[in-house]
Amino acid sequence: MNLKLHIDSVLIHSEENDKFFFAEFKDKLNVIYGKNTAGKSTLIQLILFAFGINDNKIKLAEILSENIFIRIDCSIKRDGETEQYVFIRQDETLLIRDTNNKVIRFNGISADQSAEHIKLKKYFNEIFRFNLQLESNSGISEAPIETIFLPYYVSQEVGWVYLRKSFSNLTYYKNFKEDFLDYYLGIENIFDREEKRRIEKEINRLKQQIRFYKDVEKDNQDLKLANVIEETLEGKANVLIADISDRKNKLLELEKLYVDNSNRLTFYNQRLSVVSKVNRNHKNQEPGKDNCPTCTQVLPSHIEDVYSFFQEENDTLSLKKELNEKIKKMQSSLNSLNNKIEENRLEINSTYKTFNKYSENNITLENYIESKANTQLFENLTKQIGQLTINLNHEKEELKKYKTDDDINLERTKKSNIFKSKYFTYNSELGLPSLKDERFYKLYEISSFPFQGVELHKAVLSYHFAFNNLLTHSNDIHRLPFILDSVFKEDIDGGNRIKILKFITKNFPTDTQTILSIADDKNQDTKIEEYKRDIFKDKAHLICIGNGEKEKALLKENDNSKKELIEETFEIIENI
Repeated sequence: MNLKLHIDSVLIHSEENDKFFFAEFKDKLNVIYGKNTAGKSTLIQLILFAFGINDNKIKLAEILSENIFIRIDCSIKRDGETEQYVFIRQDETLLIRDTNNKVIRFNGISADQSAEHIKLKKYFNEIFRFNLQLESNSGISEAPIETIFLPYYVSQEVGWVYLRKSFSNLTYYKNFKEDFLDYYLGIENIFDREEKRRIEKEINRLKQQIRFYKDVEKDNQDLKLANVIEETLEGKANVLIADISDRKNKLLELEKLYVDNSNRLTFYNQRLSVVSKVNRNHKNQEPGKDNCPTCTQVLPSHIEDVYSFFQEENDTLSLKKELNEKIKKMQSSLNSLNNKIEENRLEINSTYKTFNKYSENNITLENYIESKANTQLFENLTKQIGQLTINLNHEKEELKKYKTDDDINLERTKKSNIFKSKYFTYNSELGLPSLKDERFYKLYEISSFPFQGVELHKAVLSYHFAFNNLLTHSNDIHRLPFILDSVFKEDIDGGNRIKILKFITKNFPTDTQTILSIADDKNQDTKIEEYKRDIFKDKAHLICIGNGEKEKALLKENDNSKKELIEETFEIIENI
């Protein structure tokens, strides 16, 4: 990938107080110096703030109250191409102008879980081709923006005491150290690990199922007997079963016809009953005198109605005679069908008895019928084992795509040995005692150092330089400026300060920028010119805060030297 971020310049401006700060950064050692509390760490924290990191926002509260914006002009080099970017942070808004002069705005990014901050994180992941995933109680998610900068940043406070603690919001992730190191060393990412675990669990599940089915098949004597019976009588049984099946089909047809005819007979009987009732009513009623049998209305006495009344009586007699004839024939048909049904049932029963008596080698067809269920079970077991075996082989092939635990441990050991060699070399240069206990030099085991005071400070410095050197061997990891905030502690004496600066000047990475801050007070015994002359020489670019004598002096009165740049920045901010 060979992706590198280079900071070209930083502009900070307060419109409210008409103050500003501007500095260019070179492709070498960039040394920020000034009196303690002058604003050196504030400048470094504002650079991170401009990249969307909110971790130090509380510490920046005072300068942010001056209604400032921070503008970073930078370049990203990838695959031999250079792209120009501008990052502008103002309170909760971050604007990014890309290499095509397109401006992307993210509003409301002060909360890391806000929708805008999550969108910003995805944007950074695309820019830096960064895909570290971390695990928390809520599941696996994309790592925060801080993890993009973490390998390259040592904070003023806890960064010189605890490893990977320069940002405070990373402690609640599970297995953070292993996931972080594996990702940056190109060994394994959490997606690979989780998918590998899923495949391994599936393989174990499939093996257990196959073992269970094979045990059932092996230990069940009924299944073995069913196979023998199946092989012995399958042909004869099929012939007899086919014969019985044909007879049963004929029986079903007769029974169906019997039911149909029974329904018709019932219909004829019910209709005959209705017709008989109508006929009786005709005999007992007289038109013009009696009421209708279904209502209170008197039957009409007109001649047409009287004629119709007697005609219906004649029709009823005729229909009654016809229905009696149909009932007689239908009953005869039912009797005939019933005889045929009984004959077929007797024939089927006889055939079935013959079927049961037939045997070969003392194995009867009755045994065959009883064993059919076991035979089906055996076939199902065989199919299940076959399909499970296919699935198992597929999962085994998928597992081959991932590194085994032995492969991972071997790669970790190789990386750890490279780190150890460089770490011991750096420790020797810094005058640290040799380490015998491997928990203090094995990369995946180091959590603390057996030192105090200046020795602890130098041990942490040596660690970060050795780890940064390790990252130079990977083309798949982004490279960012190496930022060391406050490389001197108050209790570090002059001799150790010179040793530390000589070490940094000799070993700083040449493929990226290095930005460091040191305390230098003109009011006491300034050393910066001495450092520049005797140690840095032409390898360092110096950035002074507060003229080496003022406190809280990051911003100075606006001298209009960057008027055009400030106005251009406001145009970008205000161009909605």
